[in-house]
Amino acid sequence: MKAYKYKLKPSAKIIAIFESWLAILCELYNAALQERRDAYKINHLSIDYPAQAKQLPEIKAERGDLARIHSQVAQNVLKRVAFAFDNFFRRVKEGQKPGYPRFRSRSRYNSFTYSQSGFSLKSNKLHLSKIGKVKIHLSRPIEGEIKTCAIKREADGWYAIFAVENSKKEVALAPKESVGVDVGIESFATLSDDEAAPIENPQYFRRAEGDLKRAGRQVSRRVKGSKRRKKAVRLLAKKHLKVKRQRRDFHFKEARKLVSQYQSIKVEDLNIKVMVKNHHLAKSISDAGWGQFIMIVVFKAEEAGRTVIKVNPSYTSQDCSSCGHRNQIRLATRIYRCSRCDLVIHRDRNGAKRIEQKGRAVPSGSRRGVACGEPRTYQAADLESPAITR
Repeated sequence: MKAYKYKLKPSAKIIAIFESWLAILCELYNAALQERRDAYKINHLSIDYPAQAKQLPEIKAERGDLARIHSQVAQNVLKRVAFAFDNFFRRVKEGQKPGYPRFRSRSRYNSFTYSQSGFSLKSNKLHLSKIGKVKIHLSRPIEGEIKTCAIKREADGWYAIFAVENSKKEVALAPKESVGVDVGIESFATLSDDEAAPIENPQYFRRAEGDLKRAGRQVSRRVKGSKRRKKAVRLLAKKHLKVKRQRRDFHFKEARKLVSQYQSIKVEDLNIKVMVKNHHLAKSISDAGWGQFIMIVVFKAEEAGRTVIKVNPSYTSQDCSSCGHRNQIRLATRIYRCSRCDLVIHRDRNGAKRIEQKGRAVPSGSRRGVACGEPRTYQAADLESPAITR
């Protein structure tokens, strides 16, 4: 599955319908969540999606505003509630922080989905059932069969997101066999390939930080609930959205370069949630967006028929890539000097080479993650990740 995202150009009338639908669907989401919570709290009864979906016809008979919404759009709201609870119980079983599903405010409910039908795409018009025709800017052709259509509100307007099922394509082998990728802050990433220069860290958030602070101060000076405050909030959201898109575009371009050059890509299996607890580096780590980059590399590898191998990051910066000797060095030391074989190399390049060497230890054709402390491999075709929008 692959997602295609396009900008909509709705009229004022269509925007009013979009806004009213989101308000009603947000109310339905909160009501379904409330029903599940109360049923368990009062009667210790668990309510599932089919039980709640059966109530929709009765609710529509009483609520004319909900009856004007396409049936599959309303059903999808109940599926979102079910999905939230399924994830909650999964986290409980796995011993993670559960995070009980929360109610949504209208400002946090920003999309609705036609899950099977009720929409069609003709030329530069998107036909939405019970809404009408909406102009759409098709920036690139859609390859594959469209399965779902989501309408999403963002800071700079409205977007249509199509989930598309792609047929498998024949893929060509990459010119180079393998590479290790060491992500960092000084350089965004360093490769084990000596011919490849380190990838510079663009630091989009750091560069925009001054503008973001000024926009944030404007919001704080406005009176809560006023039109001027709402306008200031939208301007701040647009600035954050620009940084987000710049970072994402950079990640996609660098990921494409990797999968076009290398058949097997080795990366560290980083625990970024723990790493950002270091408050001296948290902002720089978040600005780099390593987690998103690795996820996009996996997605691009699946598309291109490549393999991504995640390895244990322990001691990749301290073990010598030439002789394997472990040298205790501080994080501030950028040039690696081996006390045994006298190797002198940049710390990040040495780390990338060690990552590539660790990746070789994964048995050929292995597709399962093994015990903690050992390299873990993911065959691109086996990853069941959600569709990634580009």
